Amino acid sequence: MSAPLTEVRRTEVPILENLPTGLDAWVHQTHGRWRRRASVAADLKEQAFRIHVEAEKLRGLSESELATQLNGHRENVRRYGLGERWADVFAAALPFVAEYAYRSLGLRPYPVQLMGALGIARGHLVEMATGEGKTLTIALAAAVCGWQGRTVHVITANDYLAGRDASGLRGFYAHCGLEVAAVTAELDPAARRSAYQAEIVYTTGKELVADFLRDRLVLGSLAEPERRMVGRLVHQPGATENQVVLRGLHTAIVDEADNQLIDEAVTPLIISRPQANAELIAVMTSADRFASGLLEGDHYEIDQRFKDVRINEEGRALVSEWCAQQANGPFQRAVWMEGLVNQALQARHFFLRDRQYVVVKGEIVIVDESTGRMMPGRSWRLGLHQAVQAKEGVEITQPSETMARLSFQRFYRLFKRLSGITGTAFEGAGEFWRVYGLPILSVPPHRPNRRHMWAPRYFNTAAEKWAAIVSEVADLHEQGRPVLIGTRSVASSEHLGALLSARGLHFSLLNANRHSEEAAIINLAGDAGVITVATNMAGRGTDIRLGGGVAAAGGLHVILTEAHESGRIDRQLCGRAGRQGDPGSTRLFASLEDDLAERFLSSWERKILDLGIRKAGNRQSYWIGWAIRRAQKSAESQSYRQRRLVMAQDQQLSEALIPSQTIDQI
Repeated sequence: MSAPLTEVRRTEVPILENLPTGLDAWVHQTHGRWRRRASVAADLKEQAFRIHVEAEKLRGLSESELATQLNGHRENVRRYGLGERWADVFAAALPFVAEYAYRSLGLRPYPVQLMGALGIARGHLVEMATGEGKTLTIALAAAVCGWQGRTVHVITANDYLAGRDASGLRGFYAHCGLEVAAVTAELDPAARRSAYQAEIVYTTGKELVADFLRDRLVLGSLAEPERRMVGRLVHQPGATENQVVLRGLHTAIVDEADNQLIDEAVTPLIISRPQANAELIAVMTSADRFASGLLEGDHYEIDQRFKDVRINEEGRALVSEWCAQQANGPFQRAVWMEGLVNQALQARHFFLRDRQYVVVKGEIVIVDESTGRMMPGRSWRLGLHQAVQAKEGVEITQPSETMARLSFQRFYRLFKRLSGITGTAFEGAGEFWRVYGLPILSVPPHRPNRRHMWAPRYFNTAAEKWAAIVSEVADLHEQGRPVLIGTRSVASSEHLGALLSARGLHFSLLNANRHSEEAAIINLAGDAGVITVATNMAGRGTDIRLGGGVAAAGGLHVILTEAHESGRIDRQLCGRAGRQGDPGSTRLFASLEDDLAERFLSSWERKILDLGIRKAGNRQSYWIGWAIRRAQKSAESQSYRQRRLVMAQDQQLSEALIPSQTIDQI
């Protein structure tokens, strides 16, 4: 049986206040600008250089002498780390942690990494350029935070990074007297419970939120620690500590924070369970077959920007006529059938194989478009998953019912200490402060950036674009430079692979269908003459080291085969080149047939574009580039509106439900 205080910490969460509005919001934003003023960065930079000097003085200490002094600082952190002296005790302990990083990992932290660790400890969102050593920066901060006696959750972009970092840093944390573990999708409940006992836990945001909601579903009304204490006194049966996995929420350090706090925040995380519905399964195949006979424009209209389908009067008449011809049963319900036909049309137009999902052993597996990775066990809601299954001709599973939901914005605000780090934070500075209370801290690079941004190339058609990409790859391959080509989907990567093969170019392919050799492919991607075609799996957190002679040839060249819906994702992929002062280059290729342009260019923008292209002559590329940039800004604006809508729904639910129910919103 756990101690009462431990049991309280396991599930206690704060009651969140609504985000400020009106004049309060203006004052709050002004405070945020003050928190991220330039003088803060200057002070932390100066302090980091002093700590670096102190760490250098520790080189001559023996292991026993260093361990003795480290234990003293660990006790200070445990005693004062939760109070007002936290910043001081953290800074005092940091030189010793830095020295242990060198002795266990062979890595001497740079002053800029120490500056980043100081920023994390003070609750900042640290912006460090790609390749500057964010992994070690996080480890320095997490080690000291781990001495507080409360779990430190290091939240990464995907399972691969969580496992890689936990394994690679295990020796460092052991030297600091800490246990580290990784929680990934394949772990069962018992393994998860064991992993969460570690002081430092690497995991993804989706896994952590899902475990949090599952714990609260298991506990039910006993999620409130006071009720559990009373239940123990009266021997009331209920969930015990052996049925929940988390040890509580206290400290979170979010790696690739813009991905977790902005990109993933567009939709809430939902816990669901299968709900028997034999009628739905029976009619789904019929609805898909009927939808295949409808014609766009004659029977339904498509909204590309919002990925929506609207059945018109002619289409509804056909649905009613078809239902009237059926025998008794669910087929006769025209309104219901119209909804299923609409889902089938959405599945056909907007949920495409090797783009939004892949088929693995007869099952539909969703692909995360921002990371390019498969998400086994996840499903779409409201019958959409069954519509996709019917389209692909695989076994149709039972639909699901929602048991609990929670937005990522609300979840991250539950931590007492929240901080993060990323290479692309500046664009979202206002949102990071408004929603999460995180001021931006920009850390200067350790070495000058030698990455060259080659002029983007724009084309009318996708065929012209792909031909130009293959030509550039061939030229660079002859020069002995490694090339990383980033695509947005599995289908695009396979298509490009076929074009390269036709040109006689050998390459490695990394996507959701071919992920088993990820580590080996990335390990060789920086060698001379190597060509790597990859989805966004090779984006965030991927460190490609240059092979012998590559730096002299110009370093790694990164090709973006189309613009993403967020410029931050483009910057992340570009950041694979020119890391840690190495040479490198990048170039964007885009066309008007790319998904971004087709979805997000409005009718009036297309009219301006058509007029500009007709009159441009040799300057057509200028107008196409203008259109691509406009489309990207429109996509970013729509994503922001979606996040605002999720936040508004959160606040409405929190006002409608009693306080004890507002966290899980069951």
